[in-house]
Amino acid sequence: MICGGGADRLGRCRHATCEMAFVDVSRNGRRSYCSVRCANTAAVARHRATAAEMTDPAPRRDVRSHHRRPQTADG
Repeated sequence: MICGGGADRLGRCRHATCEMAFVDVSRNGRRSYCSVRCANTAAVARHRATAAEMTDPAPRRDVRSHHRRPQTADG
């Protein structure tokens, strides 16, 4: 139970799998996560999703799979 005028500082963690609540005591009142661990986990997930979207969709050639022409005596 929260007493006083700070009920607007009560928040729920933004991490998808976390169900923790917290009291935002930050100066600007914009806290989003219950802990640094949840914030970091969410940041890593966003980074990995962005990196997966930016990968080259074209398949890479394996240089070893190309056959070379047989060498002849003249060159």
